[in-house]
Amino acid sequence: MTQSKDVVLSDGPFDGSRLDGAEGPLLEMEADGLIHRYVATTATRRVDDDELPVYQFDGTISPDGGMAGTENPENRIASPLADELRAENA
Repeated sequence: MTQSKDVVLSDGPFDGSRLDGAEGPLLEMEADGLIHRYVATTATRRVDDDELPVYQFDGTISPDGGMAGTENPENRIASPLADELRAENA
């Protein structure tokens, strides 16, 4: 079982945001109809009085599987959130 923890996000649209209760090596957040991905790193950053693990911005994808010109949807790595959103909209 993966233990949840507080983390800080680096770069991307949520740069500097503290996220409580993160789980796993990949975080995906939906905003403005896009999915923003962050991956766990070995780095830490002080936020207030806490030393938190850093999740680095890894890119943005569309729930339909990719963004034209930047990603080939057929070759993308699975995105659990994109798959979930697609199922909800089907």
